[in-house]
Amino acid sequence: MSDNRLNRQYGQAGQPTGIIGRLLGQIMSWHNQPDNEWTIELLDISQSENILEIGFGPGKAIQKVSTLYPGCRIVGIDHSEEMLTAATRRNRAAIIAGVVELKKGSVEVLNFAEGIFDKAYSINCIYFWSDIVGGLRELYRVLKIGGKLAITVRDKKRAAYQPFTQENLKEKLSQAGFSKVEVVSNDSPSHPLLCGIAIK
Repeated sequence: MSDNRLNRQYGQAGQPTGIIGRLLGQIMSWHNQPDNEWTIELLDISQSENILEIGFGPGKAIQKVSTLYPGCRIVGIDHSEEMLTAATRRNRAAIIAGVVELKKGSVEVLNFAEGIFDKAYSINCIYFWSDIVGGLRELYRVLKIGGKLAITVRDKKRAAYQPFTQENLKEKLSQAGFSKVEVVSNDSPSHPLLCGIAIK
């Protein structure tokens, strides 16, 4: 299955809109909480770093990062207008304080200069990218030398997740230019996850 076909099959999950999209955002907010916590822990964030999230959804992970690391600057990109509205509402105080910046956009075309982010992450979002390796290359471009990327996915045997097995995820990160790549598991039987960790 091509990246584009995979992207289209998810419908509202890939592009939340309207009342259903807002409801889905609330479900995502609850269901992704352990995914957010695990990914943020793996990033080893330090104060005063520039952080980028791709596919921030309802904005819970950004809220957590800004709370734990108030010295960081956090930028979020999402292609859903509904999620931009929800995340803006949730992170309003941090946005007003200049700590958080949220934008509508696509990972395939990141309107940032090269090498400006220390860390970048995406949680359960890579399934919806129209060009997976192209998006990863863009993330490679905007990371500083030595910058870290974390890509978290569900570790499930369903057909839709097969492009994101441990081996496939590692291969895609390597194709994007990352030379230091590992894929780790959270070893949870009830909520299994994989995270591709890559260093530029």
